[in-house]
Amino acid sequence: MGENEGYILYPIKKFVENYAGKKSIRLHMPGHKGQFGYEEDITEIPGADSLYMADGIIAESESKTADLFGARKTCYGTEGASQIIKAMCFMAIKKYYENKGMLAKKPIILAARNAHKSFIHASALLEFDIKWMYPEKQEGRYSICSCNITPERLESYIDELQGEEYLDRVAAVYITSPDYLGNMLDVEGLARVAHEHNLMLLCDNAHGSYLRFLKEDLHPLSLGADLVADSAHKTLPVLTGGAYLHISLKAPEGIEDSAKRAMLMFGSTSPSYPILKSLDELTEKIKEADFARAEKYVGELKSILPCLEGEPFKITIPVYKLGMDGREVAEKLRRANMEPEYADPDYVVTMWSPYNKFPVESIWFKRIVNELVEGAKGSLEAEFADIGVKKLDCRPRVRYQPYEVLYTSSETVDVDRGIIGRIAADSVAPCPPAILPVVVGEMIDEDVLEILRFYDVKKIDVLKLARG
Repeated sequence: MGENEGYILYPIKKFVENYAGKKSIRLHMPGHKGQFGYEEDITEIPGADSLYMADGIIAESESKTADLFGARKTCYGTEGASQIIKAMCFMAIKKYYENKGMLAKKPIILAARNAHKSFIHASALLEFDIKWMYPEKQEGRYSICSCNITPERLESYIDELQGEEYLDRVAAVYITSPDYLGNMLDVEGLARVAHEHNLMLLCDNAHGSYLRFLKEDLHPLSLGADLVADSAHKTLPVLTGGAYLHISLKAPEGIEDSAKRAMLMFGSTSPSYPILKSLDELTEKIKEADFARAEKYVGELKSILPCLEGEPFKITIPVYKLGMDGREVAEKLRRANMEPEYADPDYVVTMWSPYNKFPVESIWFKRIVNELVEGAKGSLEAEFADIGVKKLDCRPRVRYQPYEVLYTSSETVDVDRGIIGRIAADSVAPCPPAILPVVVGEMIDEDVLEILRFYDVKKIDVLKLARG
């Protein structure tokens, strides 16, 4: 590869490595001065471009990545999908006011209930109302991580809003796909319904950046979503914090003009260049054969293990069906030197990528899981449906929108001490999965209390004065 060709392909990588190689006397930030192994951690020196005013090497790299994903525009983020989610909401709300005028009523975002807590923070900061969508009542397990919204279900919610004369206030539809358990929504169908009503579809695709590189392209951007948040670091060879904001070719004209402003509002003015470099050099590491190989091995595991259907590189085991607690199963995996992504009483989630060591790691995982299944065979005939949360339709009563109680006084109380009727005042959600059993502004009832206990929430912030 020649010098010029390398620069064209990886402009940030080339600049950072060249500067590190010069061994310059650094009379600028950061304070480590390139010592301690931090040679490539630089700041916005001449030639390094500026993330939120990019017109040089960062802009060139972002353009390359937009082409890779088939986007009209892609913006880099160094603070994960949390930054991108807030930016998407800002862009949707800004477009709403541009269309309706600044004296328009408060906008609404119609959102699937399993939203990441950063979406709640966006509502609090941007002052939009949330109208939650829940799936149809169905048999099966309740999980805060999942919310199966079908196109038909979205249509029914839109019809309901139209009947209540709220539809004119809806700025966008917001979904999470894939979710933390690996469930994938019909993004194509949801986009079609949203677009029929002149609504944008925003998708939190934090766990699905890699979907673009499979034999069948399943990335939400390719399926019709207008704005997509990718946590590139979760499933691609990118440093933690590396993320993308993708804007579809079919998104409303001009919406990309506010993208950098939106990103800056929720990001540091000192972005990490090592993270930017890792985003820049992604195409150097992505090999079609690697993804095909991983898809083969993970597919084989999924075909023989007791796991959920869903995204190709996630293996989620519903251990409640084995009469087991997911947290105990996670400990057994750790004793076998395997660290899962997430575990709660019902599920153990493992995430795979082309960069696992196949077939050794997949063989070892299969052996351990099969041993667990064999050991649990006696429990398989038991009525395991009684284990875990039985409430399948928990819908807390919304008393306030998040922005209405942002500055309200609150107190921390024990979950087991008289919280029925109290109003949640904080986003109660450990990370992972950072999904809320009860959202700030909602009333705590018996169903909510059961869920808090199930997920082992011991304390919660509630409004000091507000009661149901």
